[in-house]
Amino acid sequence: MREANHNLLGRNKKSSQGFTLLELVLVIIILGVMAVGVSGFITLSTQTYLNATNRDELIGNARFVIERLSRELRNVVPNSIRINTFDAGQCIQFTPITASTIYIDIPVAPEVASKTLSVIPFIDDLTGTTYEYNIGDLVTVYPLITEDIYTNTSGRVLAKTFPIDVDNSDTSGVINLLDNLSPDVNFEEDSPTQRLYITNQQVSYCYALSSGVGTLIRFSEAIAGGTQIYPTSTGVFMAGYLSNTNPFNYASATLQRNAVVQMRLQFSNNDENYVFDHEVHINNVP
Repeated sequence: MREANHNLLGRNKKSSQGFTLLELVLVIIILGVMAVGVSGFITLSTQTYLNATNRDELIGNARFVIERLSRELRNVVPNSIRINTFDAGQCIQFTPITASTIYIDIPVAPEVASKTLSVIPFIDDLTGTTYEYNIGDLVTVYPLITEDIYTNTSGRVLAKTFPIDVDNSDTSGVINLLDNLSPDVNFEEDSPTQRLYITNQQVSYCYALSSGVGTLIRFSEAIAGGTQIYPTSTGVFMAGYLSNTNPFNYASATLQRNAVVQMRLQFSNNDENYVFDHEVHINNVP
């Protein structure tokens, strides 16, 4: 009886001693291995997420800029595209078509000079309403080079682009030119298809540095005569992380093909680099 009680007491004493040092070391090692594995998994997942986010941001930048610029370039006055490189970066500039129609009669040299144009009324295909002239509107006929559009016509009697008299022009088919021109004017030549364009703004897409990051900025200004300069107005942010300062190239139209704008946009951010090549064919129907 005493021996049985002695054995029971020995077992209870042994079970109350706790963990041994070896057991604690083994537990610490196992927990350490698990911690390294879990932290590595979390780090890898986080890095994968960040890489995917950077990649999506760069691709989104490219898609937005290419789509926006392509749509605008397809609605420009023929031969109004020009590109120049400045200290701040390269700019592509063009004048969007505000309205277009077929003219019935315009003064063309050596015909009698006049400031009145007879045209088919401008009708909006979507709304069915006629176009209303705005301050700063210019009318251009058969522009073949950029100088035909970006030329100061003040005081000239022979040109291809003239400012419109908004107050004295109506929407029923009569366009009057501004009175501050010479008494009467002549257009240099007729359009083979009698096309006439109205334009109002010059739009520029320019490379610029912002806090050390390359960006693409869109500017919209009144059409200014003379050579192309870097815009001085406040622009609108279009895309960031642009790493090439000269992303545009323009091939003018020939007898065999239309004009082509080539875009090579290179985006870089956090070791992610993407290059997008895109071409826009410009319908050359002056």
